[in-house]
Amino acid sequence: MATQEQYVETPCHRRFFFVGGVYVEDTATHFGGYTLKDQTYVECLTPIGGARREFPIVLIHGGGQSGMNWLQTPDGRKGWASFFLDQGYELYLIDTASRGRSAMDLTQNYIQYPTGMAEDFWTCTKAAAKWAQAKLHNQWPGTGRRGDPVFDQYYATILPSAVDLVAYQQAQKDGVSALLKRIDRPSILLIHSQGAPGGWLAADAFPHLVKAIVAVEPNGPPFAGTHPHNGSAARSWGLTDIPMEFSPAISGPSELHLTTIPSTEDGKEAVVLQDESHGRTVHKLKNLESIPVLIEMGEASYHAGFDHATVAFLRQAGVSCDFIKLEDIGIHGNGHMQMLELNNLQIAAVLHRWIEDKLYT
Repeated sequence: MATQEQYVETPCHRRFFFVGGVYVEDTATHFGGYTLKDQTYVECLTPIGGARREFPIVLIHGGGQSGMNWLQTPDGRKGWASFFLDQGYELYLIDTASRGRSAMDLTQNYIQYPTGMAEDFWTCTKAAAKWAQAKLHNQWPGTGRRGDPVFDQYYATILPSAVDLVAYQQAQKDGVSALLKRIDRPSILLIHSQGAPGGWLAADAFPHLVKAIVAVEPNGPPFAGTHPHNGSAARSWGLTDIPMEFSPAISGPSELHLTTIPSTEDGKEAVVLQDESHGRTVHKLKNLESIPVLIEMGEASYHAGFDHATVAFLRQAGVSCDFIKLEDIGIHGNGHMQMLELNNLQIAAVLHRWIEDKLYT
């Protein structure tokens, strides 16, 4: 049973603005002029009395989602925004380009996630049992099925997603980069799922403006298309579908010379890494090497089968990457949408302890 305190959001100062975007000439109407494309909506929340923490947090939502993910849960409990406000952080919540309050680009193709996908992968995974760990899922509030009032509230928030991941990731990168430049001081990126590429790319472009990256089940696995939103191949640059900077430099992902290491664990996928045999060079993600990274994963999520591969890729590429599997620290039953689940604040506290250990001790 939730307490009254869990239903009261933390008071704060709120302002909003847009970053990024380009004007393109209007050819669709007789009015002429220009339309704005790929602008990114930003909501800034500041604790009453001012931020007590040196580094603000930029929160980047996943596929089909928006900045609403962080505000509260679909059954009305406090969200991660309130939690981090309570800890004294200034927060920047975005709607990535062509999503939510960032106007849709009508030249793009979009997909609307049906209720069956939301149920099978996020809210009622135990019933669908599409992966081995799904049977452990017990943290979603309510039945997780269409017709349950909590599910219906959540499903109403799901937005169409752009199909062209290359264009979408470029727009993500541009929006997050523009925000980091506007904040103009080192920030913490809290990235989730399909929002992760924009975070990796912005950190790659402006590493001096990123103090740490907290990646909650980031888009993955590297070089493979097993994520439910992808076809047979994805993330040809490891973390992204568009270029990142490696050292030694490469002109294309084929120069990474990949090898597949089969899994020895049930329910775990193979790991794709750079081939170090025969004296081959391992290319490093040089702009991420100085940024501490956390990958955090839930016990019952479909990510439980492959987030280890993202960790292995990052570590081989020279990134200081910690890996927290929630079940290893006694937190059980979580799926992919952890910020909305019953123990969401307990998980937020885990992320915050890692931030404090890395940046404030």
